[in-house]
Amino acid sequence: MKLFKIIKNYNRRVVGNLNIEISGLYHKDTEVKEGGLFFCLRGTKVDGTNYIKSAINNGAVAIVVENEIPNIHKITQIIVKNAREAMSFMAAAFYSNPAEKLKIIAVTGTNGKTTTSGVIANILNFAGRKTAIIGTNGIVFEGQKFDVGMTTPDPIELQFYLSKMVKKKCEFVSMEVSAHAIDLFKVEGIKFELVIWTNLSEDHLDYFKTMENYFEVKAKLFEPKRAKFALINIDDFYGKVLCDRINLPYATYSIKEKATYFVNQITKGEYNQEFYFNNQYNVKINLMGRFNVSNSLAAIAALLKVGIDIKTIISGFLNIKEIEGRFNYQVLFSKKIIIDYAHTPDGLENILMAAKEIANGKKVIALFGCGGNRESQKRAKMGEIASKIADFVIISSDNPRFEKKETIAKEIEKGMTNKNYLIELDRSKAIKKAIEMAAVGDVVVIAGKGAEKYIEENGVKIPYSDYDEVEKIRRG
Repeated sequence: MKLFKIIKNYNRRVVGNLNIEISGLYHKDTEVKEGGLFFCLRGTKVDGTNYIKSAINNGAVAIVVENEIPNIHKITQIIVKNAREAMSFMAAAFYSNPAEKLKIIAVTGTNGKTTTSGVIANILNFAGRKTAIIGTNGIVFEGQKFDVGMTTPDPIELQFYLSKMVKKKCEFVSMEVSAHAIDLFKVEGIKFELVIWTNLSEDHLDYFKTMENYFEVKAKLFEPKRAKFALINIDDFYGKVLCDRINLPYATYSIKEKATYFVNQITKGEYNQEFYFNNQYNVKINLMGRFNVSNSLAAIAALLKVGIDIKTIISGFLNIKEIEGRFNYQVLFSKKIIIDYAHTPDGLENILMAAKEIANGKKVIALFGCGGNRESQKRAKMGEIASKIADFVIISSDNPRFEKKETIAKEIEKGMTNKNYLIELDRSKAIKKAIEMAAVGDVVVIAGKGAEKYIEENGVKIPYSDYDEVEKIRRG
């Protein structure tokens, strides 16, 4: 595509030739190919302008910069105010604005994004509406799965996959949108068919610093330029705050009080739950935990809003056995095992309270760790929560990254209010120990990693899976 077509609708200044052919877009100099357009992004530690020479050597014919670079010859410079924002708009143009040809449903919130978006996509596909998923568990459509390593992909990758979805004649995309994605301008230029607010609790404060900042970033998604309609959980404090200020058509949902969409008469079975939706329809879900009633309610509201009838929705739920990495329940040697991604104080509390109900008087054994180089302030809180709710806790590792596992464990230990715990930093051994100490009918909660297929340590992703570790024990 000619460069002038890529940038024509974006406010910029140009130094050099616009009538050149661009073969691809890049923000990593090492990936640049001949004919590439290179975006010079500023990060907290890295300045993309330091890699211009490398990008040119690898084939870049044009660069996007926030300040004109002197003494660079034979290369076109596109000077913009914000290179990250420009990258989103220009990537959309390069891939022929695929979002305009799709109905994209965005789910944002601290917890519940993966389950809610997964339920929506599953039922849309069940209803015969070809739908793709973008989120923590990867990008999935047409039976294929692509691991992109983050909840919301970078704009170039995002627009590339959206264009593939258009070519495969997808109608809908059910997409998780993280606060980082909003703050880093990854979804600029996309107008969502519908945006969903699940909740807001303590997470990512190493980046956002305060809950107010965290809220303000997520709230940006709920603006008329970004979405046509919103669904907001008013069981969440910040959801109510959002309702008071939103300038967008919206509806509310709640499992506690009257709202546009609400539930009552929640009953729990061993492997499922039932509830009445808006006092009219009985809904049965194969997802455990009260929080999953809320996630399912959000999905019902979204599906109704995009034209799926309630009978199809109810039937669709019966087809969903679980969402990968989210409250995945199995029985091993007459012991109940739950694998879940819960990695925040609120998420851990929700999962342990749900486990307590399933235990029905038997013991709950909790196993978890905390990620390294991320908000250390939540570690003691999670220790306190686990200590108070679970009958026994095993503190283990998660993704230590560049921190010492021992240091992380000690910080979790500071929150323990009882002596009902031990530390086992080898996660495989910790899982084996948790299952061995559980009696018949006890519940073992393995939290923090969910569907992740690795442990990240010292810059290396080591192959690992909680599921595989449980399966090894099953096979003996």
